[in-house]
Amino acid sequence: MKDIRVTPGRVIVTVLLLGFTVLVFIPFVMAVLMSVKDTIEIITQPLALPRRFRWENYVDIMVMPHIRFYRFIINSAVVSGGAIVLTLVLSSLAGYGFARRRYGFRYREAFFVLIMLSLMLPIQAMYIPQYQLMAQYGLTNTRIGLILLYAAYQLGIATLLTRSYFAQLPEELEESARIDGAKDAVIFLRIMLPLARPVLLTVTLLCFVWFWNELLLALTMVTRISMRTVPLAMMYFAGETGADFGMAAAALVVSLLPVLVLYLFFADWFARGLTAGALKG
Repeated sequence: MKDIRVTPGRVIVTVLLLGFTVLVFIPFVMAVLMSVKDTIEIITQPLALPRRFRWENYVDIMVMPHIRFYRFIINSAVVSGGAIVLTLVLSSLAGYGFARRRYGFRYREAFFVLIMLSLMLPIQAMYIPQYQLMAQYGLTNTRIGLILLYAAYQLGIATLLTRSYFAQLPEELEESARIDGAKDAVIFLRIMLPLARPVLLTVTLLCFVWFWNELLLALTMVTRISMRTVPLAMMYFAGETGADFGMAAAALVVSLLPVLVLYLFFADWFARGLTAGALKG
Protein backbone atom coordinates (compact mmCIF):
# COMPACT_ATOMS: atom_id res chain seq x y z
CA MET A 1 0.00 0.00 0.00
CA LYS A 2 1.41 3.36 -1.02
CA ASP A 3 2.34 5.62 1.89
CA ILE A 4 0.63 9.02 1.62
CA ARG A 5 2.58 11.77 3.31
CA VAL A 6 0.65 14.30 5.34
CA THR A 7 1.95 17.74 4.47
CA PRO A 8 0.67 21.22 5.35
CA GLY A 9 -0.30 21.75 1.73
CA ARG A 10 -2.40 18.58 1.64
CA VAL A 11 -4.11 19.55 4.89
CA ILE A 12 -4.98 23.01 3.59
CA VAL A 13 -6.34 21.63 0.32
CA THR A 14 -8.38 19.01 2.16
CA VAL A 15 -9.86 21.58 4.55
CA LEU A 16 -10.74 23.91 1.67
CA LEU A 17 -12.40 21.09 -0.30
CA LEU A 18 -14.37 19.96 2.75
CA GLY A 19 -15.50 23.52 3.40
CA PHE A 20 -16.56 23.93 -0.23
CA THR A 21 -18.44 20.61 -0.11
CA VAL A 22 -20.33 21.70 3.00
CA LEU A 23 -21.28 25.03 1.38
CA VAL A 24 -22.59 23.23 -1.71
CA PHE A 25 -24.45 20.63 0.34
CA ILE A 26 -26.19 23.06 2.73
CA PRO A 27 -28.79 24.36 0.19
CA PHE A 28 -29.78 20.78 -0.67
CA VAL A 29 -30.26 19.90 3.01
CA MET A 30 -32.29 23.07 3.51
CA ALA A 31 -34.50 22.17 0.54
CA VAL A 32 -35.14 18.68 1.93
CA LEU A 33 -36.05 20.09 5.36
CA MET A 34 -38.35 22.70 3.82
CA SER A 35 -40.07 20.02 1.75
CA VAL A 36 -41.43 18.33 4.88
CA LYS A 37 -42.70 21.53 6.53
CA ASP A 38 -45.70 23.75 5.94
CA THR A 39 -45.43 27.35 4.77
CA ILE A 40 -45.96 28.92 8.21
CA GLU A 41 -43.25 26.79 9.78
CA ILE A 42 -40.83 27.59 6.96
CA ILE A 43 -41.36 31.33 7.45
CA THR A 44 -41.26 31.35 11.24
CA GLN A 45 -38.55 28.70 11.81
CA PRO A 46 -36.57 28.35 8.59
CA LEU A 47 -33.49 26.74 10.19
CA ALA A 48 -35.22 24.48 12.73
CA LEU A 49 -36.10 20.84 12.28
CA PRO A 50 -39.77 20.28 11.43
CA ARG A 51 -42.12 19.66 14.35
CA ARG A 52 -43.80 17.04 12.19
CA PHE A 53 -42.41 15.59 8.98
CA ARG A 54 -45.04 16.31 6.34
CA TRP A 55 -44.19 13.55 3.86
CA GLU A 56 -47.63 14.05 2.36
CA ASN A 57 -46.22 17.05 0.52
CA TYR A 58 -44.55 14.63 -1.90
CA VAL A 59 -47.79 12.70 -2.40
CA ASP A 60 -49.87 15.84 -2.85
CA ILE A 61 -47.75 17.28 -5.66
CA MET A 62 -48.24 14.06 -7.61
CA VAL A 63 -51.92 13.27 -7.03
CA MET A 64 -53.66 16.59 -6.44
CA PRO A 65 -55.78 17.22 -9.57
CA HIS A 66 -54.73 20.84 -10.02
CA ILE A 67 -51.01 19.99 -9.79
CA ARG A 68 -50.20 16.44 -10.96
CA PHE A 69 -46.50 17.23 -11.06
CA TYR A 70 -45.72 13.97 -12.84
CA ARG A 71 -47.09 15.53 -16.07
CA PHE A 72 -44.31 18.08 -16.08
CA ILE A 73 -41.68 15.47 -15.23
CA ILE A 74 -42.81 13.49 -18.28
CA ASN A 75 -42.62 16.62 -20.45
CA SER A 76 -39.10 17.41 -19.26
CA ALA A 77 -37.99 13.79 -19.66
CA VAL A 78 -39.28 13.59 -23.24
CA VAL A 79 -37.85 16.97 -24.24
CA SER A 80 -34.49 16.36 -22.55
CA GLY A 81 -34.19 12.82 -23.91
CA GLY A 82 -35.10 13.82 -27.46
CA ALA A 83 -32.75 16.82 -27.43
CA ILE A 84 -29.90 14.69 -26.05
CA VAL A 85 -30.31 12.07 -28.78
CA LEU A 86 -30.38 14.73 -31.50
CA THR A 87 -27.38 16.54 -30.01
CA LEU A 88 -25.34 13.34 -29.71
CA VAL A 89 -26.04 12.27 -33.29
CA LEU A 90 -25.22 15.64 -34.86
CA SER A 91 -22.26 16.54 -32.61
CA SER A 92 -20.58 13.13 -32.99
CA LEU A 93 -20.82 13.32 -36.78
CA ALA A 94 -19.67 16.95 -36.87
CA GLY A 95 -16.89 16.41 -34.33
CA TYR A 96 -15.59 13.39 -36.24
CA GLY A 97 -15.62 15.26 -39.53
CA PHE A 98 -13.84 18.30 -38.11
CA ALA A 99 -11.24 16.18 -36.28
CA ARG A 100 -10.02 13.61 -38.81
CA ARG A 101 -7.62 14.59 -41.58
CA ARG A 102 -9.29 12.27 -44.11
CA TYR A 103 -12.35 14.53 -44.15
CA GLY A 104 -10.50 17.75 -44.73
CA PHE A 105 -12.32 20.14 -47.04
CA ARG A 106 -11.92 23.74 -48.06
CA TYR A 107 -12.66 26.27 -45.32
CA ARG A 108 -13.16 23.50 -42.77
CA GLU A 109 -11.42 25.44 -40.02
CA ALA A 110 -13.35 28.59 -40.92
CA PHE A 111 -16.63 26.71 -40.52
CA PHE A 112 -15.50 25.42 -37.15
CA VAL A 113 -14.57 28.94 -36.04
CA LEU A 114 -18.06 30.10 -37.01
CA ILE A 115 -19.57 27.36 -34.87
CA MET A 116 -17.43 28.45 -31.94
CA LEU A 117 -18.36 32.11 -32.49
CA SER A 118 -22.02 31.10 -32.22
CA LEU A 119 -21.33 30.22 -28.58
CA MET A 120 -20.67 33.90 -27.91
CA LEU A 121 -24.13 35.03 -29.02
CA PRO A 122 -26.40 35.95 -26.10
CA ILE A 123 -29.28 33.50 -25.93
CA GLN A 124 -31.78 36.19 -24.95
CA ALA A 125 -31.13 38.14 -28.17
CA MET A 126 -32.48 35.23 -30.23
CA TYR A 127 -35.73 34.59 -28.36
CA ILE A 128 -37.98 36.85 -30.47
CA PRO A 129 -36.84 35.67 -33.94
CA GLN A 130 -36.90 32.08 -32.72
CA TYR A 131 -40.43 32.48 -31.42
CA GLN A 132 -41.52 33.93 -34.76
CA LEU A 133 -39.89 31.02 -36.57
CA MET A 134 -41.46 28.40 -34.30
CA ALA A 135 -44.88 30.08 -34.57
CA GLN A 136 -44.64 30.19 -38.35
CA TYR A 137 -44.17 26.42 -38.50
CA GLY A 138 -46.64 25.63 -35.72
CA LEU A 139 -43.97 24.40 -33.28
CA THR A 140 -44.87 26.53 -30.28
CA ASN A 141 -46.46 24.64 -27.38
CA THR A 142 -44.96 21.40 -28.70
CA ARG A 143 -42.28 19.10 -27.40
CA ILE A 144 -40.62 18.82 -30.81
CA GLY A 145 -40.17 22.59 -30.93
CA LEU A 146 -38.30 22.61 -27.61
CA ILE A 147 -36.26 19.57 -28.68
CA LEU A 148 -35.06 21.33 -31.83
CA LEU A 149 -34.21 24.57 -30.03
CA TYR A 150 -32.47 22.87 -27.10
CA ALA A 151 -30.33 20.75 -29.43
CA ALA A 152 -29.42 23.82 -31.48
CA TYR A 153 -28.24 25.69 -28.38
CA GLN A 154 -25.98 22.88 -27.15
CA LEU A 155 -24.69 21.66 -30.50
CA GLY A 156 -21.74 24.08 -30.50
CA ILE A 157 -20.20 23.05 -27.19
CA ALA A 158 -20.99 19.39 -27.88
CA THR A 159 -19.17 19.57 -31.22
CA LEU A 160 -16.17 21.20 -29.54
CA LEU A 161 -15.92 18.36 -27.01
CA THR A 162 -16.36 15.56 -29.56
CA ARG A 163 -13.88 17.14 -31.96
CA SER A 164 -11.25 17.37 -29.21
CA TYR A 165 -11.78 13.72 -28.32
CA PHE A 166 -11.75 12.33 -31.85
CA ALA A 167 -8.64 14.38 -32.68
CA GLN A 168 -6.56 12.52 -30.07
CA LEU A 169 -7.47 9.03 -31.34
CA PRO A 170 -4.63 7.46 -33.42
CA GLU A 171 -4.93 7.46 -37.21
CA GLU A 172 -3.65 3.86 -37.29
CA LEU A 173 -7.06 2.62 -36.10
CA GLU A 174 -8.74 3.88 -39.26
CA GLU A 175 -5.93 2.84 -41.56
CA SER A 176 -5.89 -0.75 -40.35
CA ALA A 177 -9.67 -0.95 -40.69
CA ARG A 178 -9.53 0.34 -44.26
CA ILE A 179 -6.88 -2.22 -45.13
CA ASP A 180 -9.34 -4.87 -43.96
CA GLY A 181 -11.94 -3.42 -46.31
CA ALA A 182 -14.10 -1.49 -43.83
CA LYS A 183 -16.10 1.43 -45.19
CA ASP A 184 -16.19 4.87 -43.57
CA ALA A 185 -19.59 4.28 -41.95
CA VAL A 186 -18.43 0.99 -40.44
CA ILE A 187 -15.24 2.57 -39.11
CA PHE A 188 -17.18 5.37 -37.48
CA LEU A 189 -19.98 3.26 -35.99
CA ARG A 190 -18.05 0.17 -34.90
CA ILE A 191 -14.58 1.51 -34.08
CA MET A 192 -14.44 5.23 -33.42
CA LEU A 193 -17.82 5.78 -31.81
CA PRO A 194 -17.39 3.10 -29.10
CA LEU A 195 -14.00 4.61 -28.24
CA ALA A 196 -15.68 7.99 -27.80
CA ARG A 197 -17.97 6.74 -25.04
CA PRO A 198 -16.42 8.96 -22.32
CA VAL A 199 -16.98 12.19 -24.24
CA LEU A 200 -20.46 11.12 -25.34
CA LEU A 201 -21.43 10.50 -21.72
CA THR A 202 -19.94 13.86 -20.79
CA VAL A 203 -22.02 15.58 -23.47
CA THR A 204 -25.07 13.67 -22.25
CA LEU A 205 -24.61 14.84 -18.66
CA LEU A 206 -23.84 18.47 -19.55
CA CYS A 207 -26.78 18.69 -21.93
CA PHE A 208 -29.18 16.95 -19.58
CA VAL A 209 -28.44 19.38 -16.75
CA TRP A 210 -29.02 22.35 -19.08
CA PHE A 211 -32.12 20.90 -20.72
CA TRP A 212 -33.68 19.83 -17.43
CA ASN A 213 -33.16 23.21 -15.74
CA GLU A 214 -33.81 25.55 -18.67
CA LEU A 215 -36.57 28.08 -17.95
CA LEU A 216 -36.54 31.22 -20.11
CA LEU A 217 -36.71 29.52 -23.50
CA ALA A 218 -39.51 27.22 -22.34
CA LEU A 219 -41.32 30.21 -20.85
CA THR A 220 -41.14 31.94 -24.24
CA MET A 221 -42.22 28.97 -26.38
CA VAL A 222 -44.78 27.31 -24.08
CA THR A 223 -48.05 28.89 -23.00
CA ARG A 224 -50.23 25.78 -22.51
CA ILE A 225 -50.15 24.46 -18.96
CA SER A 226 -50.15 20.83 -20.09
CA MET A 227 -46.94 21.37 -22.09
CA ARG A 228 -44.95 23.01 -19.29
CA THR A 229 -41.62 21.57 -18.23
CA VAL A 230 -40.45 21.14 -14.64
CA PRO A 231 -38.92 24.64 -14.20
CA LEU A 232 -42.10 26.22 -15.56
CA ALA A 233 -44.24 24.07 -13.30
CA MET A 234 -42.41 25.44 -10.26
CA MET A 235 -44.25 28.69 -10.93
CA TYR A 236 -47.43 26.95 -9.77
CA PHE A 237 -46.40 27.24 -6.15
CA ALA A 238 -45.86 31.00 -6.02
CA GLY A 239 -48.26 33.63 -7.29
CA GLU A 240 -49.89 36.95 -6.61
CA THR A 241 -52.40 35.48 -4.15
CA GLY A 242 -50.01 33.36 -2.10
CA ALA A 243 -47.32 30.71 -2.05
CA ASP A 244 -46.92 27.17 -0.76
CA PHE A 245 -43.24 26.94 0.06
CA GLY A 246 -43.47 23.40 1.41
CA MET A 247 -44.96 22.06 -1.81
CA ALA A 248 -42.48 24.09 -3.85
CA ALA A 249 -39.56 22.60 -1.92
CA ALA A 250 -40.95 19.09 -2.39
CA ALA A 251 -41.22 19.70 -6.14
CA LEU A 252 -37.67 21.08 -6.14
CA VAL A 253 -36.28 17.97 -4.42
CA VAL A 254 -38.12 15.69 -6.84
CA SER A 255 -36.77 17.64 -9.82
CA LEU A 256 -33.21 17.41 -8.46
CA LEU A 257 -33.19 13.62 -8.17
CA PRO A 258 -32.75 12.75 -11.89
CA VAL A 259 -29.73 15.03 -12.23
CA LEU A 260 -28.19 13.75 -8.99
CA VAL A 261 -28.66 10.09 -9.92
CA LEU A 262 -27.28 10.60 -13.42
CA TYR A 263 -24.18 12.34 -12.11
CA LEU A 264 -23.51 9.70 -9.45
CA PHE A 265 -23.60 6.97 -12.09
CA PHE A 266 -21.42 8.76 -14.66
CA ALA A 267 -19.11 10.95 -12.55
CA ASP A 268 -15.94 9.06 -13.57
CA TRP A 269 -16.83 9.11 -17.26
CA PHE A 270 -17.63 12.81 -16.96
CA ALA A 271 -14.13 13.63 -15.69
CA ARG A 272 -12.49 11.49 -18.38
CA GLY A 273 -14.51 13.11 -21.13
CA LEU A 274 -13.65 16.65 -20.01
CA THR A 275 -9.93 15.97 -19.78
CA ALA A 276 -9.71 14.01 -23.04
CA GLY A 277 -7.99 15.92 -25.77
CA ALA A 278 -6.31 18.32 -23.35
CA LEU A 279 -2.87 17.45 -24.72
CA LYS A 280 -3.86 17.00 -28.34
CA GLY A 281 -6.83 18.46 -30.15
